[in-house]
Amino acid sequence: MDKDEMRAFMGRFMEMTTGAAVLGVVAVADRTGLFRELQGQGPLTLSEIVARTGFQRRYLEEILATLSAAEILIYAPEGESYCLPDEHAACLADESSPYFLAGWSQMVPALYGAIPGVVEACREGGGVPFSEFGDDMIEGIARSNGPGTRLMLTRKWLPAMPDVVGRLESGIRVADVGCGSGVAALTMARAYPNSEFHGFDVDASSLERARLAAQEQGAENVFFAQVDGGSIPSDPGFDFITTFDVIHDVVDPLAVLGQIRAALAEGGAYLMVEPQAGDDLEENLHAAGALTYALSTLHCMTQSLAHGGEGLGAAWGPGRAEQYCRDAGFGRFERLEVANPFNAFYRIGG
Repeated sequence: MDKDEMRAFMGRFMEMTTGAAVLGVVAVADRTGLFRELQGQGPLTLSEIVARTGFQRRYLEEILATLSAAEILIYAPEGESYCLPDEHAACLADESSPYFLAGWSQMVPALYGAIPGVVEACREGGGVPFSEFGDDMIEGIARSNGPGTRLMLTRKWLPAMPDVVGRLESGIRVADVGCGSGVAALTMARAYPNSEFHGFDVDASSLERARLAAQEQGAENVFFAQVDGGSIPSDPGFDFITTFDVIHDVVDPLAVLGQIRAALAEGGAYLMVEPQAGDDLEENLHAAGALTYALSTLHCMTQSLAHGGEGLGAAWGPGRAEQYCRDAGFGRFERLEVANPFNAFYRIGG
């Protein structure tokens, strides 16, 4: 046994353990609003933070110590003060920022909640359905993906297809399949008031959030319906269809892609956004790959297998993505030049 290698592994493992434990404290700070209280305030002492928040002093003391040791806050011993840098606040306090990350502190505990079901499924088959992940997963996904989608969808992502943008401005029918809480559909509806948008999803709780958001925003050109991806209406068809991190989750990816093909009007375009991944395991042996496979094991794959599905998994890569689309009857498959560390963007057509 190489003891140096063992010690190096122990160090890496404890880094992961530390991150997991600290994320729990980040969740407490997020849910109590502590990050928002510290945003833009500069250095504050413990007593000043107690006075500002009204939180219990002992809890704050330990939370602030955790966040300081993790270098989330900057602790200054000379004044015994704590500061949340603007750069960190953009990730933890500002939900309008495209860099906002605090939603992960809801998603990860929800993933951990799936562990017993995944353990059982490893032995018995099946999986954990999406309905068992709870509201924290739904809200965590919306909070994590929402800010970037709201800012980048109409400014960076859709402009990679200028002809589609022109049609959206003139007025067309659009479907967002697997719309979740409706962020993408509502973002497009606001930007392109002449077009009509339909959001489809199977999860009633997500759709309730989407409808409430539409009502709050006064969006009159967007409609939400509880429809499975394999059953989206094809008459009349849609001029533009989108899926954002959806196809790898579904029970039958080929059937859903086939229905999207059937629902796509002549000359229409389909935008498929999927996780950034290589086609082979050796291409994904890095930190981002580890996260993708972990999310797949505890969420993406298992929710498909829970319904007897294919369990495609998140790291299916561009090669298989193209093959599935061609098997579904699409003739055009093009990877768009969209710079994004998390997702790959594909334009697909008849």
